[in-house]
Amino acid sequence: MTMKLEAILGDNAAERSDALAASSSAPEHERSALASKVAAVARDTATALAEAGEAGQATSEYETSFKRACTALATLRVEIAKNTLLRIADEGTKAVKGALARALAETKTTEGRAVLVHLLSDDDARGEAIVAIGEAPWPEVLPALIEVAETDDLAARLAARPIAKCGAAAGPKETNAAADFLLEQLDDDVVLPFAVDALIRFGAGFPGVTERAKRLAKEPGKRKIAGLCLVAAFGDEGNAGFLELALAGTKTNEDAARTFLGPLLSDTDERVRSSARRTWKALDLKPTDFGQNLGA
Repeated sequence: MTMKLEAILGDNAAERSDALAASSSAPEHERSALASKVAAVARDTATALAEAGEAGQATSEYETSFKRACTALATLRVEIAKNTLLRIADEGTKAVKGALARALAETKTTEGRAVLVHLLSDDDARGEAIVAIGEAPWPEVLPALIEVAETDDLAARLAARPIAKCGAAAGPKETNAAADFLLEQLDDDVVLPFAVDALIRFGAGFPGVTERAKRLAKEPGKRKIAGLCLVAAFGDEGNAGFLELALAGTKTNEDAARTFLGPLLSDTDERVRSSARRTWKALDLKPTDFGQNLGA
């Protein structure tokens, strides 16, 4: 038991993975016994992490140990493990709750996912929980993500990409729900850039995007730019039709275009860069700092 505990919490990633895999398939009484020992480590490192954070000291060492312990607890799938994680989620400091959410990113167990959903209701941890869920969202979490995203703009901005990612990887019901939410966000100027980003990345199969994008492209300001980016990504317009759509109506403010398109032109995803590049060229805007990304 001691050797297995050391392997689970040790520095060797391969040994940790092997030990966790072996432990997760052990009989429940063995998993419970191991979870009791790991839970003690998780509680102790949570306390140390909180105290170091409050004292303004470095926390990386404690967070590493805490993450390994929490990952193990989620993997062991026993009651004591889940209860320990939930208690930490309820009683931990903001720093501890954030570290807990990060530790559970990509978790695949029901117990680990339940803790992440629990953290969505916590003001101190909501943002970290949304980001963690976004690493590997599962279909059943979509309603909770949408509900949280509808509460305020910050949650909506953070949740846009996870919601799109979840909708793209699930069934028709989830796809439609994700599309409905993100299309609604196109009417909110604060969330607009994040909704566009999410749709370009994951919304290829979402219903109604192209039609909404074409209507949006006829509006002034940021909404026109957003609509053009989406049409560039998903529409079937040739260059002439796209150019006509871009130049129709009020001339686009170059500062607004720079602010909106700049991050997209510098993105690592070619789909995002390509739609922004096509939009910039169609609007006939001057070369900028992003000029290196405006090539053919």
